[in-house]
Amino acid sequence: MKRKFRLLNLVNGIIYLFIMAPLIVIIISSFNPGEYLVFPPKGFTFRWYEEVLTGGRYGKPFWTSLWLAILTTCVALPIGTMIAYALARFNFRFKNALQSLFLSPLVIPTLLFGIGLLIYFSSLGVKMYFMRLLLAHIVLVIPYVIRMMLAGFSRMERSVEEAAIILGASPVKTFFLVTLPLAKPALAASAFISLVMSFDELVIALFLTGPGVNTLPMTIYSDIQFNLSPSLAAVSSIIIVCTFLIGLLGAFVMKRNNRF
Repeated sequence: MKRKFRLLNLVNGIIYLFIMAPLIVIIISSFNPGEYLVFPPKGFTFRWYEEVLTGGRYGKPFWTSLWLAILTTCVALPIGTMIAYALARFNFRFKNALQSLFLSPLVIPTLLFGIGLLIYFSSLGVKMYFMRLLLAHIVLVIPYVIRMMLAGFSRMERSVEEAAIILGASPVKTFFLVTLPLAKPALAASAFISLVMSFDELVIALFLTGPGVNTLPMTIYSDIQFNLSPSLAAVSSIIIVCTFLIGLLGAFVMKRNNRF
């Protein structure tokens, strides 16, 4: 039994190492002093981090992607939460059909989704590129919020909500003062996934952006094709570290809330 357990730990360690290896390679390569991206690096320097943080090439695309991710989360999270609550708590006609409709973007290839949205927005004459991206990201992210919030609501005891209603709370008060506080872990996870997915989305941006609107993934993709310098590894390392820290912060907050 102990031998099987050790073997399982070894296999898990190999899997984790395989997943983490590309990220480690990127971080190490970002310190290369040369003009080209190589591994292992030929020396050590913070030059590329300074260029990324002080130069103008990645600054504007970064803020565009960040604002896009924040706005997407602010819109998709409440909409997806309300849809998930309705699907989890109420029975009505065509419930299964509606659930399949809301979750359909999960199974549609992003490439086809981008082409369809491009044709749709072009036929409507919509040329506000940031707005096109925002609407597309909202539609793309909402199914993930619905799926995670459905899981969160399904684990909650309905008796707590029923007790609040029996004690005189209205359904609206029960939802905001009882249901949502109990669903904090699912809400936090949904917000995190929404932020990361929107910030990282490339395929949709390739179809829907235009002059004056450029996201960070598009800039990185362009540099991979035409300018393969260590600055790519530097900006990627910053994103990796920030994502890791946000995940740790979220885990710490949820663990602290569970104590109380």
